[in-house]
Amino acid sequence: MIRITGIRVVDRIKETGFTQDILSKYSGMITTRLGFHELNDGVCSREGFILLHLKGDPAEWKEMSEELMALGGIEVKQMDFSDDAESEGDSGDKPEGVRILGVLVRNGSANSKEVQKLLTMYGCSIRTRLGVNERHFGEPAGLIILELTGAVGEMDRLEEDLRSLDSCIVRKMIFGRQ
Repeated sequence: MIRITGIRVVDRIKETGFTQDILSKYSGMITTRLGFHELNDGVCSREGFILLHLKGDPAEWKEMSEELMALGGIEVKQMDFSDDAESEGDSGDKPEGVRILGVLVRNGSANSKEVQKLLTMYGCSIRTRLGVNERHFGEPAGLIILELTGAVGEMDRLEEDLRSLDSCIVRKMIFGRQ
């Protein structure tokens, strides 16, 4: 199973040190980490997001998530890719906020052209993109993490188009604004 954990840190100034202590404790199971927050000439947002690609024991994943949630000021969501194609693993259903899509492309390179064509077509809705080579179901696969932005309808269409491809398994997390 592949696990992506999403963390929303409500106040980076207050909670980052505590969050980092927990992530350091579990660093051996974190294969990829991506952090981002709003930053421009006029704003350095206190709200931040961390995406973790995890390996290892699901019991440890649960322990880490429980420790993070106990902090307060932290929102934790999960998306899982398992050999059970029916298991959606979606977290959250609010249309507002930050939407993260996880896309597992089976047999990565053989199907990458059709996926790339869609991602290019919806490029104005993709704020952040991370690609990771993965093995899933015993075969090579590509794991793509997308942070989406813009019109909800356009994000929905991208998600629907990706889900329509037989080569893709799509999971979603939505973090609502408080």
